[in-house]
Order: sequence, then structure tokens, then C-alpha cells
Amino acid sequence: MSLQNETVDVLCELLQSGDEADRCYAARTLGVLRSHSAVPHLIERLKDEDVDVCIDAAEALGKIGDESAVPALTDSLKNDTCGEVCSMVTEALGKIASADSVEVLVKVLTERPQGLEWDGDWDTWWDIQLEAVKALGAAGAEEVVDSLVDFINDDAQQDIENEVLGALVSISGVGLDRVIERLRDQSSKALHRRRAVRALAGSKSSKATKVLGRSLQDSDPEVRVEAAQALANQKAEHYLSALLLLLRDPSEEVRNAAIKAVTQLAGQVTDSGGLRKTLLPMLTDPSSQVRATLLNTLVPVVGGNPLSDDDFKVVIASTADASAETATAACRLLGENNNPGAISTLLEHVKNSEGHPMVRREAILAIGQLGQITDEIIDSLMNAVGDSQQPVRLAALTTLMALDAQCVEVDSAEAKEVFRRPLSIIIDAVSGSIRVPEKSKSEIVSEDAGVAQQQLDAASERTVQNGVVVEFDTDTEKHFAETKADPEIDENPIPQEIAKTIKLPDTPARIVEVDEVSPAISTLDAIAMENVETMLDKDKATQEAAEMDETTQEYLDVVEANKAEMRRIRASRRITPDQDVRRLGARVLAAANDDTAIEALIQALSDEDDLMRREAAEAIGEIAQRNRDNPKLMDAVGILITQLAVGDLEQKIACARSLSFLGNRSALAPLMEALNDKQANVRIEAIQSLARLSCDSLDPTVAGHMVVRDVPSTGVARRLLECLDDDSIGVRVAATRGLSKVLPVTRDETLTQRAVERIVASVSEFTGEEARLIGQALRAFDTSLSSRALLTQLKTAEDSVKRSVFIEMIEEILNPDQGQPEQAA
Repeated sequence: MSLQNETVDVLCELLQSGDEADRCYAARTLGVLRSHSAVPHLIERLKDEDVDVCIDAAEALGKIGDESAVPALTDSLKNDTCGEVCSMVTEALGKIASADSVEVLVKVLTERPQGLEWDGDWDTWWDIQLEAVKALGAAGAEEVVDSLVDFINDDAQQDIENEVLGALVSISGVGLDRVIERLRDQSSKALHRRRAVRALAGSKSSKATKVLGRSLQDSDPEVRVEAAQALANQKAEHYLSALLLLLRDPSEEVRNAAIKAVTQLAGQVTDSGGLRKTLLPMLTDPSSQVRATLLNTLVPVVGGNPLSDDDFKVVIASTADASAETATAACRLLGENNNPGAISTLLEHVKNSEGHPMVRREAILAIGQLGQITDEIIDSLMNAVGDSQQPVRLAALTTLMALDAQCVEVDSAEAKEVFRRPLSIIIDAVSGSIRVPEKSKSEIVSEDAGVAQQQLDAASERTVQNGVVVEFDTDTEKHFAETKADPEIDENPIPQEIAKTIKLPDTPARIVEVDEVSPAISTLDAIAMENVETMLDKDKATQEAAEMDETTQEYLDVVEANKAEMRRIRASRRITPDQDVRRLGARVLAAANDDTAIEALIQALSDEDDLMRREAAEAIGEIAQRNRDNPKLMDAVGILITQLAVGDLEQKIACARSLSFLGNRSALAPLMEALNDKQANVRIEAIQSLARLSCDSLDPTVAGHMVVRDVPSTGVARRLLECLDDDSIGVRVAATRGLSKVLPVTRDETLTQRAVERIVASVSEFTGEEARLIGQALRAFDTSLSSRALLTQLKTAEDSVKRSVFIEMIEEILNPDQGQPEQAA
């Protein structure tokens, strides 16, 4: 007996003799496996005493698609009183789509099944009708068109017009024509025309597209909005000119829809000359959003067909537009246009420290695209690296790196003095040689107020940290801010008659000691800290005296961990502009291949700033992914190994990842040690890095690496096997995925079989939450080996909970929709 047939037999047996959970899981999996031999068993379950089993059986029959199930499904639709069951039966009949099933679907659309129960105040017939409409559309039978049209024209029926129109459109020919007729009827309600447009958007017919184009002139703005969106979704670029006219539509809603549609279609236009003739005269439009859209529309098409001199002057003038959005788009267009004549204008924006940061940022990036290198450009970019605005700083560093890639090394000392090499400026930024000028008090106050408002707006009402949910009341925050700013609110809310009765203490209050008052923090942080401190710090004597059970102690441990994590995150956000310059510089150096850049990053690995160390580690890893053969990279191995052992959480993760990309096998042993780390995220990254390095590393002899303690692939595999006992789901899943990569390299069939058996057994030893993830990972192993191990466990499982875990894993492995899993070597 084949493994597939054996699996089906076991599931069919559970379908008959198992409890309700067994029957549900078995039915669903038989449907996924498309097992025609299971159809008689599934038909029997349509009358199961458990409603969920009936639903799962009907769903499975629909997936299998065997026409022999139609009579039983029809009978169930007529006689079952449960709306959920009938809805699923209707969906199943639609998937089978035989002539008999279509007839049943048309009937149920207009005739309510006898005895069908309401679900409280909800008529479940609506769900059944909806499924019938979808199924009839998928069947594509022209004979049902009249029935569908009559249905939407019947005011007594429930409103599922959108779905019916969609079904009609999917019935090409007569069905599509009926929807077009509905749209052309200007005497009908705008609501019906709008819904017809929405339905036609899903059609691939040129006839539908033509009708949608005419609908841009519909008398109702909502129809025009829907038509613009539909044409964009259909990628109808030949209607771009018509859509551009809508940019001046009297309805703001239509103009916004036109802007989105034009932006979406701009990249597909081939006739850029004609497009420019249409767009550029509209740059005088009073709407800044329209002007910006016009310029952004030209960006994708101007590269292959540069602007004429007259058009170029128009765009140059637009960089000084009062709207920052328009000026930004103009700078972006100049970068794509590839005309060096724009450099002087762009440099003016770069040097204007009072200008909008996004305009200056785009001007800098445009200079990088133009690729010119002069002393003025280099000096301007160097000054921009120390700008007070972060977008400007990052753009300057990115552009310097782009220009450095084009920089040609020359031998003449006189030529070298013309301009500095761009890379040297980035390295200066990383070393801290470039400083950001201090701001005036007015600038600081303005920026702090903006940051505070951004933090308030971005505050989530629900934040999850390490599994504990912390609630933030954003409305309370806003109310607090508004209350403090209201001059009409009395600063002293205590009535005078009550205030007179308050007695002051005889003993004066004690003097506050130095450092006793906490530093000022944001209101949101104060709320979070107060919640934690109230739980942990107040009444310590009471807590110590009380005898806490294990659950309470575990909860308090989590809260304490969250408190520490909150402090760490808050501290990591407090960076000065000078620190930000260094951090951004390290990030940009990730795109370099020069030994000088690598040396700078290696030095940054020993920096006092933890963010700098992390950026440097990640940058080294990115360089190694592109070219790990550079021997200079190996100078970073020792420091990365050290910080893998002693760094903070993020640093350990960054170091582990980078070590795996460097390809030096001397990192295998330290990565094995990292599997003992207390942080699950570190263990997960260590597993992934071990698998990557074990399977893809440089030959130590050829590369000249000194590997004191090498770890063979079998050693790595055995250590990953031990990780299957980890308490963390993420670690166990990572270990399974790691084994799927490492075991083929070992070519040890005995070890592979042992690993599969251990993986399968480990899932049932815990909660089973990772069953599907593990099943997906097992696809990388030999299918028969994994399935056989799962069947063995399924047959001997002691309860339905454990059986459900194995059934889910079998489903993931044998699911035909997932394709054939890779076979182990």
C-alpha cells in the first residue's frame, strides 16, 4: 500500500471512530489531500451530530470536486436547518460546478430552504445567497444570467448587488453586456452605476475598458472616482490624458482619485513626448498637489527621452515653488533627466539651510544621480553631512557613496588636490570628525515640540512587549495636553470653602535630597513607568512578606524584564545629532568595498556607543554578502566573536549574522556556545547562522584562515537536535529548519532518520502550537520518511489533541498545493 493511501485510510478511520475534534481534523485534511476514495466517508459526515464536522465535511467535498457528491450535498441543502452548514454546502456545490449543481444554486438563490433557522437577528439565507452568486459566477454558465439580473432588479431581495454584478462580469459575453447596459443607463441611480463600474474593473475585456473610459464623464462624481480607480487597476495607460483632465475636476474627491490613478499609470507610458506636452502647461495649476503629481508623473518616463530646453527651464523654475511637495518633485525629475545643467540650481537648494529639508534631500539625491564630481559639489555635500536635519544628512552620505563608486583614481598629486575622495568624508563622519552645529534655543524648542507631537500621534493604544500587553490611552494624553493649554481652566480646582478646612501638618516636610527627583520624561513614558513602578517598588515589604505562587512570580519576572527593556529602548533613542551622523555614516559604508571603509567599520566595532557597534557589525555583514573573499574582512572576525559573547541582545544578533556571512569556520564554535544564551532571539539567530556557515563556508586552507577548533556538519546537526528540547517555540522551529539545511551536507542517513523522528516527537512534547511551522520545515526532508514517522505517531497518539498535531503536520507535508517538497540528498 502506498504511503498516500495508508494516510487516507488512517484519516478515514478517524473520521468514523474518532471524537468530534478527530473528525474535524480528518475531514479537513482529506479535503486538502484531494482524496476521491474518501468521498463516501465524507458524505456520511454531512449528517454528523456535530455541526462543525458537517461544515468541514462539506468543505472537503468541495475541494475534492467529485460530482458523485452533488446529490448528497443537495439533500443537505434542502433539509439541514443550520445556516452555516448550508452556506458551506452551497460553496461546495459551486466548486464542483456540474450541471446539476448549477440548477440547485439558481433555485436556492430565490427560494429559501424550508426549515432554515435564523442566527439571532441575522437571516442566514443571505449568506447562502451570497455563496450561490459567487458559485454561479465561477461556473460561467450563460443560462443563469437572466436569473441573476432578475435577482438584483427585485427590490424584495437582499442587497448583494456588488456580488451579483461581479458574477455577471465573470460570465463573458451576455453577462458582461448586461452590466455595461446598467452602467450606460443614466436614468438609473448613481449607486447602481458606481457598482457597475466597480464590477467592470475586474474584467479583462477591451469593451469593458472602453466603457470605463466614457464613465470619466459621468454626471455623478462618485462614478467618476470609481472609473478613475478602475482604469488605473486595469493599467489602461492610453487613458492617461483623459485622467489628467480630471485633475481640474470641480470635485476634490475626483481630483484625488485622478492623482492616484495618474501616479499609478505614469510608469507604463511610452509616449513621453506627448505626455510632456500635456503635462507641463498645467504646472501653473493653483493646486500644489496637482503640480506635484504632474512632475512625479514625468519622473519614470524622462530618463529615455530627456526634457527639451524649454521644458527643462520650466522644471528648473518649479524647484522654487512655494509648495515643498512640488519643489521636491521637480528636484526628483531633474535627477532623472540627466542634464548636468541642473547642478547649479540643485546646489543652491543644498546650501540653503533655511530651505525645506525634503527639497534639500531630493536635490542632494539628484546630484548623486547626475554623477558629476567637483570641489564645489564635494564641499557642499560635506557641509550637508553636518546639517541639523537628518534627511539631509542621510542623503548627503548616500550621495557621497554613490559618487565615490564613480570616482576614478588618478596618479597626479595635483589632480588629487582638486577634490577630496567622497569616501574619506564618510569615514570622517564615522570617526566623529564632522560635527553638527548647535541649534539656537528657538530651534530646539520648535523641534522638541514637533517631536513631542509626533510621539503622541504615533503612540499606539496597544503595545505588546515580550508577551505582556501594555495599554496606552491616547485620548487621555490628548485631553491632558488640551487641558493644560486651556487658559480658562482654573489653576486651583479646589473650592475656597474646602480649602479652608485643609490643615497643614505640624511637622515640616523633609528636604528633598539631591538626585531624588526623577528627570522629566514624556507623559506616555511616565504612564508606563508608573504602572511598572507601582507594581514593583511600592509596598516592597508587603511583597517580600507575602508568599507568591509560581504563576505570580513568573508574571512579576516578565514585568521586571519589560521594565528593563523599556529603559534600554528609551536609552537607545536618546542620540545626539553628532551620534546620528556617525551612525548614518556606518550604515552607508555598508555599500562600500574599499579596504579603507572596512578598516573604519572594524574600528567602529570597538566604539563606546552601542548603536555604532551594532551598525558596524551589520555593515560588515552586508559587505561580506557581496564579497566575502576580501581578506580585510577577516580582521573583523575576532572582535565579532568577542561581542557575540559579551554584547547586548541586538549586538549579539548582529554579530552572529555577520559571522555567518564572512564564511570563516573559526566562528562555528562560538556560535555553538551562543546556543546557551538566555535570550531566545540570540539562540534563534545562532541556529540560523550555524546552518548558513556550516553549509556555505570558505575552505580554511585556501583562504588562509586559522581555525583552532573546527566543527564538522555532523557536530552541528547533533547540537541542533538538542535545541528541539528548547522551551521556546521559535528556537524549536529554527532548529528544524536548520537541520533541514545541515543534514543533507552530512550525507548521514541514520542521523537524518533519527532527526526526523526526534522532530516529530518533540512537537507533541510541548503545546503543539508550532505543528504547522514544523510541518512546513519537514517538507525539506524526504517526504516518505517524514510522513511515515508522523503516521506512526498518529496511530499511537493517546488523545485527540496530540492526534490533531500530527494530522496538521501531515497536511503541511502532503498538501498538493504546496508543490513537491525538496528531497534530502
